[in-house]
Amino acid sequence: MGSRFEGMDEPEVELHELNILVVGCGGGGCNSIHRLNLIGIAAATTIAINTDQKSLKATECPNRLLLGVEYTKGLGTGGRPDIGEECALNASPMLSKIFQDADLVFIVTGLGGGTGTGASPVVADIARRCGAMVISIATTPFSFEGARRRNIAMKGLKRLREASNSLLVLDNDRLLDIVENLPVDHGLAIIDQLISELIKGTVDILTTASLINLDFADLKTIMEQGGISTILYGENADPEGVVRDAINSPLLDVDIKGGTGALIHISGGSNLTMRRANKIVSSITKMLDDEATVKFGVRVEEGMEGNIRMIAIVTGISEVVDGMPTGAPGDDLGKVLGKYGP
Repeated sequence: MGSRFEGMDEPEVELHELNILVVGCGGGGCNSIHRLNLIGIAAATTIAINTDQKSLKATECPNRLLLGVEYTKGLGTGGRPDIGEECALNASPMLSKIFQDADLVFIVTGLGGGTGTGASPVVADIARRCGAMVISIATTPFSFEGARRRNIAMKGLKRLREASNSLLVLDNDRLLDIVENLPVDHGLAIIDQLISELIKGTVDILTTASLINLDFADLKTIMEQGGISTILYGENADPEGVVRDAINSPLLDVDIKGGTGALIHISGGSNLTMRRANKIVSSITKMLDDEATVKFGVRVEEGMEGNIRMIAIVTGISEVVDGMPTGAPGDDLGKVLGKYGP
């Protein structure tokens, strides 16, 4: 008697390879792309976009796009976001071609100048119209750079939020809390390193096989929560330490209470048990809204014996913190955006 499964064949399905782009826009964004390429990120394509030809040539990146030569002669925007915006709009056909097959686009930018502030919302909007999921990561200026530059940044931040599926903000003022005695170039490199590791970690989660996998569909489910997001990163020998390090990170000082979604990935050595992984996921979940959507993955990695690492994307974070001043130096992204929100 033949098996009831006889004649059943596995259907031939052409696997779709996830197309991930990481785009640095403006001087600050290109600095982060430079750092990311030095670290190496095989599963994503990096692109540097700028209006300053000299700065663009100094960026370590295989794909570089100089915007607005007819407007700027390759000399930059002079700090004018309106020129940065015009340069990006003029390059719309080229940008649409770049993004036409993209599934996920990270846009990295520094706000307060001309290209990052003016062009990045246009770039994000074009990528999104082409069907890509767009996650933007933006840094805001130091307070000592002046009120004018910070106000320009806040206006750009509002537009970037509207153009992106999700937005993560890093306030440079927070950098002063931990690197005030370091040389300037070392201090700024820390932000670029953080951004690079967060992006690389997220890309690795989506493209590397795990014991419990997280995939692009999971990311889309979480990002459909929309709005403001943050990425938590913690590494320690025990579950409590991992969560503590992630929540207390001075560069990602955001209250995740009430968040509506989370994508949590945990990796460790052979000593990583389901009990320990569950402890981490439960600790994060307890801080979120009762109805929050939570997806998690687990991977065992060589070379991580005795150590546990967590990367979590949390979405739907509240934009207003009651009783706290907004727009002040060092405020978290909720307070920054709350002042300029609709």
